[in-house]
Amino acid sequence: MKHQITFFPSLLSLSVDESETVLESALRQGFRVPKACDAGVCHLCRARLLLGRARHKHSKLEMDASAAALEPVFCCLLHPLSDLHLEIERVLAPGQLPSQEVTVTIQSIEQAAPDVKIVQLLLPAGKKIEYYGGQYLQILLDSENVAAFSIANAPRSDRTVELHIREAQDSDSYALLAKRLKEGELLRVSLPHGETTRFKWQDADKLLFIAASTGYSQFKAILEEMAALGDERPVTLYWGARTAKDLYRHDAIKSFAFLHPNLKYIPVVSDQPEWPARKGLVHQEVLKDLKSDFSGWTLVCGGSPAMVYATFDDFVAAGMKPEQMISDVFDYAPRDPA
Repeated sequence: MKHQITFFPSLLSLSVDESETVLESALRQGFRVPKACDAGVCHLCRARLLLGRARHKHSKLEMDASAAALEPVFCCLLHPLSDLHLEIERVLAPGQLPSQEVTVTIQSIEQAAPDVKIVQLLLPAGKKIEYYGGQYLQILLDSENVAAFSIANAPRSDRTVELHIREAQDSDSYALLAKRLKEGELLRVSLPHGETTRFKWQDADKLLFIAASTGYSQFKAILEEMAALGDERPVTLYWGARTAKDLYRHDAIKSFAFLHPNLKYIPVVSDQPEWPARKGLVHQEVLKDLKSDFSGWTLVCGGSPAMVYATFDDFVAAGMKPEQMISDVFDYAPRDPA
């Protein structure tokens, strides 16, 4: 028999069979629960039973919190006999990772396009830092200014992370950052952030990625991670830019698509009449190809808030269900409800 387990204060919940301990089931389903053993020795999964009945894994002793909360109980030794409310800190949902603040070193800077730099950062040694393809980091410039950039690579063994930084002359944070874009410079960063990862579309059959300008960097990381995991689902990537020069990794992504036939790459240029391929605004070219048939598609969009919301509005007007589109923009730049 299965029971619903709710963790407090996170309010995360999962279904657990009576034959499994809370910890066993949570780990199997991708939740992260503090642990260093599975025998009640480390005490990291210590919790407070707020509501419900359970039995001890070894002694078969029954615990009942109907009269008062019970503590300590340990998730690794707890078999549910009813729905449970458990108070325990630092439980993370599947795909969620804890963010950390660390100091990184600028290893190299490449001028990839007239207004785009590719910056390689070196993460500190001796500190485990995890992230998923599609997440971003924040550069902490001072007490008030933060600059956010997609991590442009899947996790690497050499502790490097790649950023694609476009000049933004009207941005106060970019003006501060530009002064520090030098090899050997130390930067304080916070990572990872963002939920636009494979966990958002793990059950999707048809994936369509729409990138504008340096929004491509997010999809570069996602595609690298999918390839590393052997995920060969068909993916269509549209990359829109003003001119051919702004498609600063055009040859690289063509080579990637050659090696991974499940990827269909469609570049779109808006401001270069002599461009020999697709021309126009990238999201309008996607609409032409879909012919307003969004059935079965999961769409992931990366770019400026203005671009993402213009795409979202036009797609919804053409028949897309709002829940079919995923973008970090919806989280970090939400629209005013009014």
